[in-house]
Amino acid sequence: MGHHQHAPSRRTLLGAAGLAGAGLLTPTGAALADEHRAALPDEHVPTRRQAQALALMSFSRINGVEVYYGTQTSPLRTWRCTPGFYDRLQAWMTTLSNWSGQAGHGAVRSIGSAGFYVNRSGQHGAGTAMDLSMVRWAGGRNSNMFNGDHASGNRTRRRRYFAVEATLRRHFRYVLDGNYNADHRNHFHADVAALPDRRLLHGSRADTVFVQAVCNNFLGSGIAIDGDWGPNTQREVTRLKNRLNVSGDLQSNRSAVNKLLKGIALHGFRDRAI
Repeated sequence: MGHHQHAPSRRTLLGAAGLAGAGLLTPTGAALADEHRAALPDEHVPTRRQAQALALMSFSRINGVEVYYGTQTSPLRTWRCTPGFYDRLQAWMTTLSNWSGQAGHGAVRSIGSAGFYVNRSGQHGAGTAMDLSMVRWAGGRNSNMFNGDHASGNRTRRRRYFAVEATLRRHFRYVLDGNYNADHRNHFHADVAALPDRRLLHGSRADTVFVQAVCNNFLGSGIAIDGDWGPNTQREVTRLKNRLNVSGDLQSNRSAVNKLLKGIALHGFRDRAI
């Protein structure tokens, strides 16, 4: 388990992130333009009429797992999203619980989020996006996106971070992490735009920085995490696929992508090299 985490106040979350709106989130439109047009949330709480108009549902747990704000552990909050997106959240939680459980993490106890539905355009405004800032397991482990585990000096924490990201990528199309840009240094953004297309595309910065970081943290590749899927990245991805016994084009074969993601997740939760 990492160092002791103090639950920051809402003011601390907003101030520490140095961002407006939702505190954990407000990436610029330009930063997201090469991926999709998802606008990220502010603190607006929808009225009952607005929620009804969008057919949103309310929840405080996903498969029994409590959902808090940021890195807090109280109070339990009420969130909103579409019923279809909640079904996907449940499927993701099942995968997260199963894959981390196989590695001895114990049950997922709670997660922290900066938002699901908010009254803005884009995926959050449609009620089909999540921002994830913390995962806690009953056994005492955690993955702390808010503290920037993607860049932690502790390799175990970095590997666990990318294991969590692999579970997200199993169920969501656009997953933006701390290597994507500075605005996501303290959370994952996950949405369902462009589903069922769950591939790893050479032209996607989000996909490329993920595989580059995985190669560095699990293979010791030492390649640049720059979003450019060039020959060095391709060489190391080929090594990664071979080590995990994955065949098929990751740009077109979803079965190959899913097998790769599971292999990354299991090695990450076990803190093992590939």
